[in-house]
Amino acid sequence: METNINKEANHIASMFDGIAHTYDRVNHILSFNMDKSWRKRLIKYLPTKHSIKILDVATGTGDLAIMMAENCKGAKIKAIDISENMLEIAKKKAYKAKLDNKILFEKANVESLPFEDNTFDYCTISFGVRNFENIDKSFAEIYRCLKPGGKLFILEFGKKPTSKFVQFFYKIYSKVWIPLVGGIISHNTSAYKYLPESITEFIHRRELSSRLKNIGYGAVSYKKLTNGIVIFYEGVKL
Repeated sequence: METNINKEANHIASMFDGIAHTYDRVNHILSFNMDKSWRKRLIKYLPTKHSIKILDVATGTGDLAIMMAENCKGAKIKAIDISENMLEIAKKKAYKAKLDNKILFEKANVESLPFEDNTFDYCTISFGVRNFENIDKSFAEIYRCLKPGGKLFILEFGKKPTSKFVQFFYKIYSKVWIPLVGGIISHNTSAYKYLPESITEFIHRRELSSRLKNIGYGAVSYKKLTNGIVIFYEGVKL
């Protein structure tokens, strides 16, 4: 078991429902807008003109799904999340961007995906894996829904930066700044205490890579972004 914090689906859904109305503002402030550049790094690996089907898991308020729809002209995207409030905001953002015809938002749990086998060319997950209740079951479901040769791309926080100098300030940032700022803006300090705890208690990048391989993914690799604060993973359904 990876963590001692509560990752039951109902608890996670309720927590994100409670912070949905301020989530984007807090997210951009806490990441100093770096979250946008991390998502852009992922999108570089997607074809921009070909007709493709993408499953965006733990879409949240839809930032990655909308960015993919803007940049991948031939993409049809299914974007799922377990938080109804987050999905409602995502739908409004997609409608405002006139991309609602390219993205279908749906409430669903990654452990039991409502899609047929061999449906998607790509699956993307940005900063959602550490919230999965059962990682192996979730990735097995994604594997089932990917087409043979389909690719999985993941952005997730690393356990700690590679530089000891950065580690010192990142620890203060995680333990003090995130709960303080997130709590003040969202009026939900417990949710923003969960964030650094979920990062600290998440499995190491090598273990996550090993689990993907055990499920059947091939060509599994990872890259460190921003001094290891974020890890970009990829794998292929063989």
